[in-house]
Amino acid sequence: MTFTALLIKELRLRLRRERFVWLIIVYLLVMGLLGFGFLQRANAFSGGYQGYLLSQIGAQLYALLSFIQLFLIVFIAPAFTATAINGEKERQTFDLLLCSKLSAFSLLAGKLIAGLVNALLLIAASIPLFSLVFFFGGVSPAQVFSTLVIFVMTAVVVGTFGLFCSTLLRRTTVSTAAAYIFCALWLFAYPVISILTLGSSLPSNSRWYIWIQWLNAWNPISALNSAVSSGQGGVGSFYLFRLHLAPWVAFTLVSLMVTVILFLLSIVFFKPDPAGRFLPWLRYLGEKSEQS
Repeated sequence: MTFTALLIKELRLRLRRERFVWLIIVYLLVMGLLGFGFLQRANAFSGGYQGYLLSQIGAQLYALLSFIQLFLIVFIAPAFTATAINGEKERQTFDLLLCSKLSAFSLLAGKLIAGLVNALLLIAASIPLFSLVFFFGGVSPAQVFSTLVIFVMTAVVVGTFGLFCSTLLRRTTVSTAAAYIFCALWLFAYPVISILTLGSSLPSNSRWYIWIQWLNAWNPISALNSAVSSGQGGVGSFYLFRLHLAPWVAFTLVSLMVTVILFLLSIVFFKPDPAGRFLPWLRYLGEKSEQS
């Protein structure tokens, strides 16, 4: 079995399922109905779509749809990868994958790409819905691009963590629950910490302040808030090695680093007895410490 054959097989199994079609339909219906409800409410409060209010309504509608899409991605994407490896073990087909000529990197990459395609298709399916915002105005192409990058990187991080959970944990229910717990912590950790430290003034060179800034840079809510409001919300700027970065750029860079780390850890825990491969290194380090 080659990498291409594995990827095609995974894509066919996932995309041919009837529930995925219904997922796209329900996904678009939820976003469309909430957007339509917002327009109806805006029309009732403003007494009609007046010209000077159109751009403001368009910006608010775009922000609403963006945050709805973010939450839907975060709470749908883990289901695509959280059972990728331990699901094979439960179906007793994991040994067949190990006997194939594919490396651990190729196997995990095929599983991850097949899972991410589902999430990316949801994002692509919502693009026509977002394009309706341009009829109202108030949204620039740069905002649309930065928001799209945030959506894609959020799906990549969530999918990679789900894959990591599926290699680390044996039971599919446990790995799925762990992936959703991570998503909840990822979304709401920074807002909770910001509320708790609101009354305290931390010096800019303190360790806690630096950690909070990094946590803020990697928070999808903060990055999306800055993107949809043209930098007026969330993080105004972020400095990395004296480089002035936009919030969505900082979020992308941190997400890429986390994705690479999680994928490498997935490779380590993919094969049986991953701890046994580290025992010789631990013995070597122990002998060195005793000699010194």
